[in-house]
Amino acid sequence: MKKLIALLVALMMVLVNVAALAETTTLKAGTSPDFPPFESMDDAGAVVGFDADLAAAIAKIIGVEIVFEPTSFDSIVTGVQTGLYDLGISGFYITEERLANVDFTVPYLEDSQSCIVKVDSAITDNASLMGKKIGSQSGTIGLESAEASTDESNVFPYTKALDAVMDLKGGKLDAVITDTPVAKAILAELNDPTITISTTVSFGVEYYGIALPKGNDELKAKLDEAITTLIADGTIDQLVQKWNIYGTADEAAE
Repeated sequence: MKKLIALLVALMMVLVNVAALAETTTLKAGTSPDFPPFESMDDAGAVVGFDADLAAAIAKIIGVEIVFEPTSFDSIVTGVQTGLYDLGISGFYITEERLANVDFTVPYLEDSQSCIVKVDSAITDNASLMGKKIGSQSGTIGLESAEASTDESNVFPYTKALDAVMDLKGGKLDAVITDTPVAKAILAELNDPTITISTTVSFGVEYYGIALPKGNDELKAKLDEAITTLIADGTIDQLVQKWNIYGTADEAAE
């Protein structure tokens, strides 16, 4: 009898989720709009970038509006977990630690992290990061990589990756670790010949996904189907080119 009751409760929860999704016309997405080219704010106060365009394309397919709610990056997963946001769309790498708290869609991009250094830096490989002062955005995998690369006292979290790079320029840091597209966007913006992306420090491949509450299988299925469609029809490739995600436009110009 207990098993039957548990099964009925589980079935009711699924039906509630399906019904709720069918009635939903707007999904709230937590984002940290300080992470170009993925998301930033334009002069009118709107969120723009690769993820904003991706969200618009997904919304069109699944028949809802996705509304961005700007917040700090390190609060988004908790916000999704507690129901404050329906989604987390903010250049999220899919990690085991995050999967313990939220679900993720199928990946929509793959990439890696980069290490920004001074051009005359003594950092020549991953091992030489030990003992160096490393900055990264709070709550990111870049910060975890920094923690794994040097001693705890030399790891410095920042609200924005750009702020960390400014401290690197000012001599307060020896290196900054962040997503490669973000690193390239910052260097292009600053156009400073004294800093560069290290070609000898490397990190593993990571995959980007959209966070959503655990157990909302109906929403996940719709998002997964939409992302798969956008990969297959070339939309995501077009957005990669539009927002110069892999820096190919800069490389072609060099």
